[in-house]
Amino acid sequence: MIATTRRAALLSAFATVGAGALAATPRIARAAETGKAAAAIDLYAQQVMAAFPDEPGLGICVVEDGQITLAKGYGVRRLGGTDKVTDSTLFGVASNTKAFTAAALAMLVEAGKVEWDAPVTRYLPQFEMSDPVVTRLMTVRDLLCHRSGLTLGAGDLMIWPNPTHSRAEIVAGMKYLPIGTGFRTGYAYDNVLYVVAGEVIAAVTGAPWEVFIQTRILDPLKMTDSVPLPSMIGNRPRAEPHARMGPPVRGMGPQTVLPFDGSFAAAGAAGGLNATPRDIGRWMQVQLGLGTTPDGVKLWSEASAREMWKPHTITAWFDGPTAENPVRPTMQAYGLGWFVQDHRGERLLSHTGGLAGFISYTGLLPGRKSGIMVMTNAEENAVFRSLRYGGPDRLQGRADYDWIASSRRVQAETDATTIKDAAEAVTPKGGGVKPTLPLAAYAGTYRDPWYGTITVSVVKAGLKIAFDKTPALQGALETFDGDTFRTRFDDRSQEDAFMMFAVKDGQVTGATMKAVSPLADFSYDYQDLKLAKI
Repeated sequence: MIATTRRAALLSAFATVGAGALAATPRIARAAETGKAAAAIDLYAQQVMAAFPDEPGLGICVVEDGQITLAKGYGVRRLGGTDKVTDSTLFGVASNTKAFTAAALAMLVEAGKVEWDAPVTRYLPQFEMSDPVVTRLMTVRDLLCHRSGLTLGAGDLMIWPNPTHSRAEIVAGMKYLPIGTGFRTGYAYDNVLYVVAGEVIAAVTGAPWEVFIQTRILDPLKMTDSVPLPSMIGNRPRAEPHARMGPPVRGMGPQTVLPFDGSFAAAGAAGGLNATPRDIGRWMQVQLGLGTTPDGVKLWSEASAREMWKPHTITAWFDGPTAENPVRPTMQAYGLGWFVQDHRGERLLSHTGGLAGFISYTGLLPGRKSGIMVMTNAEENAVFRSLRYGGPDRLQGRADYDWIASSRRVQAETDATTIKDAAEAVTPKGGGVKPTLPLAAYAGTYRDPWYGTITVSVVKAGLKIAFDKTPALQGALETFDGDTFRTRFDDRSQEDAFMMFAVKDGQVTGATMKAVSPLADFSYDYQDLKLAKI
């Protein structure tokens, strides 16, 4: 749901345009020769792969003036392997799924089964937020535009990494998630409310979210290789995920092949789609066609298309372009499943997505009926940044800024800061003193009302921790600094955490947690846990 790995991929940027501007945006004259941008992007992708040889593979699709002009794979599916990425290789596209969920709801609105501004409780009577006023006011529209008042990534430990929470348990957990700001007063990206949106779809159709996506979107668009959930991939050819696992932290060190996460079923509506470069072009065509494909298949109306593209939540604002980032907008916003911004004077609809080992980007220039989709099978920030900015530039017929060199500089600066911050994070502020109590005193079951239970037990080597609904999060719990301990999860692809025990009158009463790494993906939302010892 997950920086330009999952750390910031889901925080990427967008700019606002008024409803009148959306309706009046003129069509930009088509390029003199359709396919010119595809040729430029194809060459550029090869240059990016040559500049960053640790990137295993890419999948790219380009649409120009409504026509698919490039659908191609680059590199290999697995580091060190020989299977090439092709136009039919599956990639996890993560939060690019959110636009599919928004489109599904738009179709149900047109069918009279859902109203954008009806309360969620009309369709899910069991739905509750921690504030009863917010529960009463939360609409279907609110589920999609990140203005609920939840903090960044709140509740994501119910969907990541590989937890066993059901969709019903995720919806039930909403009641206990902390609200950090006022309802509809600001922006903070979330994934769990898209899970709720998927359950609205299931409630009004009588079938799970993935059935609607398959039968009402993928099948009509003939996206025959793509699947709504990773568990449905079967024997289809897919890319393998990769990341740098340190030292000192994830995001640095040598490239590593990660285990493929096929579990993401509960959170499918937030990020479950797996798609191919060949298929995703058909999705871009129906988006750029305002709900209708070039061959006349109509999935939703032009009015619904514009509703999804309309800015709903201001996310950020800037002073405009800089020498280091000449495409930086002045205003950014979120619509319904899409970020909205300008790119060198043109309206750009975009989204990013990231799961373990995958990063993806969709960028649409509606005035040209053109767009680009980039899929990668590694958490390579510099590669991703080069393509997410250089790609749209080439859709506009320009290549006057060196995004490869710029991305190298940004990566070098980030790495230097990370090394410093990582060293500081693992330096005990209290000098590494011993715990105030015997180790056995910290053992027990700790419960957070939205996540569930965490068990700390005594083993021969010391203490062990287990997130009881997340098998990937278990391993040693080591002393660190007084009553602060740190995890050493057996699965070293997971982000470790500090566990700060609360001690009163010689008894452990509870604990809070936070990620060890300064680069930890925000979906490791340890900081939202409020653990009481039971």
